[in-house]
Amino acid sequence: MQEETREFIKKFEQDYEIYIDASDALTYWIINARIPNDPTEGVHHLHHGKKFVSGPNGDGNVLILSNPQSSDAYSVESWGKMETIDDFVKKALTRLLADKDAADKGNEEGCTTSCG
Repeated sequence: MQEETREFIKKFEQDYEIYIDASDALTYWIINARIPNDPTEGVHHLHHGKKFVSGPNGDGNVLILSNPQSSDAYSVESWGKMETIDDFVKKALTRLLADKDAADKGNEEGCTTSCG
């Protein structure tokens, strides 16, 4: 991973308080995102962890686990050409921001209806 991408991750973590762990293996890439609970919202909050999995031979396909700590449910999306983990990280962080914005506006299902 390039130093520029590492700095991009650090700035993202500071700006949004979403903690990122990016792994670059030989045949796959994994990004784990931890979005901390907001103490003003109590234990349950609209945000949750996400995991993105792809790789250099994935043809732009990304496996997305929306709540990997409590569910094996996943979806698959095509994010276009990604040649390096740096490309993957930038697209994943953009996606995380979009998901966070949607959750902040109440467009995603929260724990009040899905946690059990």
